[in-house]
Amino acid sequence: MTKLFSVLLIGSLAAAHAMAQMAISAKSGLISYIEGRVLLGQESVAVKSGGRLSEVKPEQTLRTEEGRAEILLTPGVILRLGENSAVKMIANRLEDTRVELTSGSAVVEATEIDKAHAVTLLVGQASVGLRKMALLSLNAQAGIRMFKGEAQIIAGGEAQILREGRQLPAATPFAVTKFDKTETDPLYRWANRRSEIVAMANIASARTLQSDLRSGSPLGLGFQQGGWFYNPYFGMFTYIPLSGMLRSPFGFFYYSPGVVNRYYNQVLQAALPVQAPAIGGAMGGPRFDSNLGYTVNTRGGMAGVPSAPISGGSAGAPAAAAPAPSRGDAGGGVRGGGGGGSAN
Repeated sequence: MTKLFSVLLIGSLAAAHAMAQMAISAKSGLISYIEGRVLLGQESVAVKSGGRLSEVKPEQTLRTEEGRAEILLTPGVILRLGENSAVKMIANRLEDTRVELTSGSAVVEATEIDKAHAVTLLVGQASVGLRKMALLSLNAQAGIRMFKGEAQIIAGGEAQILREGRQLPAATPFAVTKFDKTETDPLYRWANRRSEIVAMANIASARTLQSDLRSGSPLGLGFQQGGWFYNPYFGMFTYIPLSGMLRSPFGFFYYSPGVVNRYYNQVLQAALPVQAPAIGGAMGGPRFDSNLGYTVNTRGGMAGVPSAPISGGSAGAPAAAAPAPSRGDAGGGVRGGGGGGSAN
């Protein structure tokens, strides 16, 4: 009986461990999260468990009524669909993902796009090509607003770059104008909250992958590129970059297996008591700096964090799922961008 229990326990742990590493980076269009009533064609989308997801296949339309949906495109790119909205999948290959917003509104968060991948968003008479970090809202009637980053727009037969704080209508005349990034809507704020949750799930998944890599398990050895991974504890998919640390356009952080320990180190250091003042009145010991987003020594150094730089920058790793530092305070070496617009 004891032997049987041990076998079952080992099998259960192996299955849970395998789920934690399950990647789904083969194609775009997987529905990772829904709220309310969401339809794929004429059928209601059901919430599935264990990392099984419904797929928006080419020529299919995903439509919301009193609900919202989250769609995984290429690794690092998420489309969040608002209420009473619809998107049509034109092509779902990673090297050529094309999605058309046919009605309503959506928010697209692109934290990272591999050079071999391409994402094209069709809105009215405009085409948006994503090749790098960007945060933008799409409206089938009003057009495109760029909150963070930039993208190439083709409208009226002309190509131009739409940059942060600029908007372009979905139909003629295609005149680029400025807008106030602090004026957001409920969909944008919901996308912001969802972005934080996805980033929080990254920490445990990256740590598990790190253990797999160190143990030489097949799961770890199979990690050769960043992608979407299932976290069974959160019951959701999260993004894990191949190397370094990424900051999403909303300002949250994604750790690779190689640097995730820096997050745990700074959490442990932040929990340590502050040391008594040294002779002469100088304070020693760790202190959490809310402006920087990580723990520092009062003498100016990082507390308990390895000195090796991240992607060529300084050593500190900001806390995961923490707002990005304001301009001028950004930590060195972190790839990606901070949040755009108000999250209130």
